[in-house]
Parts: sequence; structure tokens; C-alpha cells
Amino acid sequence: MLLATWPVQGPAGLAAQDPLVLQARTDDGGVEARLGPVLESPGLRSSLERGLPVRILVVTELWRDRFIDAQEGRHEWRASVRRDPLERTYLVETAGGATLSATTLTEVAQILSDRLHVPLQPERPGRYYYLGRLEVETLSLSDLDELRRWMRGEMGPAMEGGEGGGVGSALGRGLQRLLVRVLGLPAERYQARSRSFDFPGG
Repeated sequence: MLLATWPVQGPAGLAAQDPLVLQARTDDGGVEARLGPVLESPGLRSSLERGLPVRILVVTELWRDRFIDAQEGRHEWRASVRRDPLERTYLVETAGGATLSATTLTEVAQILSDRLHVPLQPERPGRYYYLGRLEVETLSLSDLDELRRWMRGEMGPAMEGGEGGGVGSALGRGLQRLLVRVLGLPAERYQARSRSFDFPGG
């Protein structure tokens, strides 16, 4: 049995067609995360038709519901989607390096939702809720290559050089997001929250 969720809000703050849904399980306090038709907007469809890959990031957080809320866990899940113009199919790559093909964006959405797994759950009794953030952005081909290396557990070029690489990597991501906005490349963000639930522990 799953608990009800709060409405998902889109970029303009209006109710969207459920791009991200978080539902807490009543048996173990874990979370079921599902994606909706996140690639159906004209801008993202156009990017895919032009051969540009699309990056999908889902960040899920477990929060303890108290007078001052406390974050108890966090998980990131990434995927990429690109179109093969010769085969006229969409290639979906998720964490772990697995690549699946689909002929329609509806099938792509189903693959993404099926492979989205969030290994979070409370470890002690209390009242909790889940927060989720979904980001969908257009990538360059070089971005996709680095994302593939990250998915395979390899260190990306930005991480070379020790601790300084972490700062450079963060700066690079910031500049990339700025470039996406300046060039007008499609980028969409959504948020979702589950209802608060009691976890008895054990």
C-alpha cells in the first residue's frame, strides 16, 4: 500500500502532468519514485530530433519531520536519452552503463520510470517525508561522454588534480548551466514531496 503524494509543481509553479511522483511505502518506509512524460515538451523533442542528448537527474532526499526538520538521507540518479537518426530509435542509458532502445517517447518514459530506484528508508523511529527534484537538460556530445564515464564509475577529466578538481568540476557545472540558459537550450526543473508518514522502526 502506498501513501498519497502532494501535487507536483512545474517550472511555472502550476500543476504538471506528474513528471515526478514520490510515494512512501507503509511496510518499510522506503520510497517509490516514478517519472511521467518528462520529454514531451516541444523544446526537448526538438533537441532530440537534432541529435542532442538529454540529461535527466533525479535527486531524492529523506527528511525527518520535526520542529526543525533534519535531512536523513540523499540519493542521486542519472540517465541520458538520445535519438539514433539511422535506426529511428531512442537510446536510453542509465546508471550502471545499461543502454536500452525505444521507438517512441512513451516507451522512453516507461523505461526511465522502471529503472528509477531510490535506496532510501528511515533507520530509526520517527515522522518523515521525501523531497524530490527533477532536472531535464540538453547536453553537448562531450558532456554525454563524461556522463557515461561517471555512470561506469570512472573519474571524469574534471576530477583530475586532487581536491582542486572538485572545485573545478563544480565551477564547470555552473558554467554549463549558465551556457544552457544563455543559448536558450531546453532545461526544465520540477519538485515533488511525499506526505509525511510515521515509521515505527524495526
